[in-house]
Amino acid sequence: MTAGGARPQRSGRMEGAVWTLYDAGRAPSGLGLGYFVCDDSRMEDRRAVLPAGLVLPDLDDEAFRALWEAGRGLTRTERRVVDGSGAIWLAQSVGPVWAEGGVAAGTVGVRLRCISADGPVVEWNGATLSRMTDEDLIARVGVPEGVAPSSD
Repeated sequence: MTAGGARPQRSGRMEGAVWTLYDAGRAPSGLGLGYFVCDDSRMEDRRAVLPAGLVLPDLDDEAFRALWEAGRGLTRTERRVVDGSGAIWLAQSVGPVWAEGGVAAGTVGVRLRCISADGPVVEWNGATLSRMTDEDLIARVGVPEGVAPSSD
């Protein structure tokens, strides 16, 4: 699945490095997922809640800093991958953590959301993020348009 046009974004300098904040998606309420990626690959990605109505390109430096400071790093059930076109994806485990051992395999899965471009959310039922390589995840988002991904 190829992602569409670029998502709204804004870059800024924090702690001596350049960070890009993406508006990675909005809920029906207007609340959004803000996703920070640093140009320095040694820095961990961060997530923050975006208030309804917030327009990233209009943020001043102080508001950018406040969102960055409110942000938190990814958990052990999340991971960033980059596909062959350079699009950034957030992979998140879905379901109860205890089910990962196969106890309730039908209750877990992986959700992949493109952070840097508009595109559909990809869900992979029965999969566990801890057992997936980046290549497995990239292959899943690379399914051609119009072909529904199957559940394993």
